[in-house]
Amino acid sequence: MRDINTINRKTKAAAILIFVTILLLISNYFIGLNSKKTNESIQAIYNDRLMVSHYIFQYTNTIHQIKSAAASSPFSEKQKFISGSLQRIRSLDKKYLATVLTPEEKRQFNFFRNQCAAIETMNQNKDWQKLTEWSTQSLQTLEILAQIQIDEGKTTLTTANTMHNGNQFFAQLEIGLFIVLGCLSAYLLVLKKMKVKIKIPEAPGMN
Repeated sequence: MRDINTINRKTKAAAILIFVTILLLISNYFIGLNSKKTNESIQAIYNDRLMVSHYIFQYTNTIHQIKSAAASSPFSEKQKFISGSLQRIRSLDKKYLATVLTPEEKRQFNFFRNQCAAIETMNQNKDWQKLTEWSTQSLQTLEILAQIQIDEGKTTLTTANTMHNGNQFFAQLEIGLFIVLGCLSAYLLVLKKMKVKIKIPEAPGMN
């Protein structure tokens, strides 16, 4: 009877051991998955937000130069300077479009490109007053694009922090499971060393 009880205890302990091992594997899988997603979020913040913010700064600086040139540069130099500035903007467009754009960001960016095309037409027509007004409007569009970068960066950072907190939870869970695993292993070793003594009754003596 004691043999059966010992076997039952061992079976239950082994089943719990397998269950704990499976939980450890699942926890490890989610930690790896969250780490990958966190890394992707950090890369997205750099590539699609910080770099784009740098592009917007370059756009803004160039438009300010165009606006200033239209208002004060000598007539003979205006068209050439503004044309060169717009060419730099077009070169920067390729880098901007290579990033991941939200629908709203794409809409605003297309609006900005249309404004630049209008500025180019006004430069060709030497309509400096309208060109100055459109430059001001394009700067406002760039402000909207800059705000989008801030909002999207905050959202991505919040997502990364959430996944990091999830990793901390799974790490604490793993520590608890390892403790349970150690206790079960010790329990099984104790059961293995237990010896069941079976007392065989002596044969009745013959008188």
